Amino acid sequence: MKFGMILLVALFVIPLTTRAQNSVAATPMVSPPSAVSSRLQITASTKVPSVGSTLVGSAKCDDDGNIYARTEHPGDDNYDGTKVPVQKIKPDGSVVESFKVTDAGTDISAMDFFVSGDGKVYEDAWTQEGKFVHVLEFSGDGSLKTNIPLDPENSIYPYQIAVFRSGEFLVSGLHGLHLQTPITAVFDAKGKLIKNIYEPEDEESRQKAEAGDAAFISDSGYGNYYASHGDVALGSDGNAYLLRAVSPALIYVISPKGEAIRKMRIESPDPGWVARTIRPASGRLAVSFAQRGYLDGIIRVVDLEGHPIVDYISDDKSIHPGLLACYTAASLTFINTDGKDVHLYKAEPK
Repeated sequence: MKFGMILLVALFVIPLTTRAQNSVAATPMVSPPSAVSSRLQITASTKVPSVGSTLVGSAKCDDDGNIYARTEHPGDDNYDGTKVPVQKIKPDGSVVESFKVTDAGTDISAMDFFVSGDGKVYEDAWTQEGKFVHVLEFSGDGSLKTNIPLDPENSIYPYQIAVFRSGEFLVSGLHGLHLQTPITAVFDAKGKLIKNIYEPEDEESRQKAEAGDAAFISDSGYGNYYASHGDVALGSDGNAYLLRAVSPALIYVISPKGEAIRKMRIESPDPGWVARTIRPASGRLAVSFAQRGYLDGIIRVVDLEGHPIVDYISDDKSIHPGLLACYTAASLTFINTDGKDVHLYKAEPK
């Protein structure tokens, strides 16, 4: 199976209509099932016409509330979600920029992207041969600024990327014959390896994936949901918060120097729900929980130490916790579609 084909298994495409170098001990579970809950209500709905009916991966935002998403009309059998450009959508629904991975070459594909507070876009990309991983940096106007090859000593099939304010890159993904071994690495601004991170929980997930545990691997026998279905966010403290797709949620707090500072375990609102996305706000993190394969669930907000603040729930089917695009202390923005046009929904607690 070719590298690109394997990666597409975990590059989730959602029809919107519906051994560690410095292993660090995990903190105790800090979010009780009885966390205070608050219901969300939609306060604004914005139509974004003609950008697509399918969301590839997840959406993100910058400090001005602009939403960045990959949306597409899958046109034919040759559709390739790894080639879909990132589009910048303003709060008024207008699409103002497009960030195209293909600007770096026709043999380049991308899995995840990261948006800095000032609107720069970065993508973790690879060549079709699957041997070389790059970080693509785009300027705010959509033009490709830099193509940075990462240290080839690390064989990473990339899934998550975060960019520290000081210029270092965190890239997390999988490697090995069947892509079952998690790997996380921090690189300097020129792509040179600073440090690898491999924790006991990573090894445990590898063993479960190899054993065929359905919570970690699909029937294909490739991959490891623990890493491929996780997420990452840059906290307001400047550290990266790497989310593993398990229940309870597991979050690694990683510094720009590649140090695993601590781990946080966030109790799931329901034992059968797994952590899906993580979105940052000042001093807070919003973690979406849902049953695997579904978008409905609960958003649990915690502080940067993992202490619970509030659970957000909603009965409105226009918004789904699994499609959280942006979070501030005052509101949350979701992306969805009616099958024809994309919509942005701003929601606030009642």
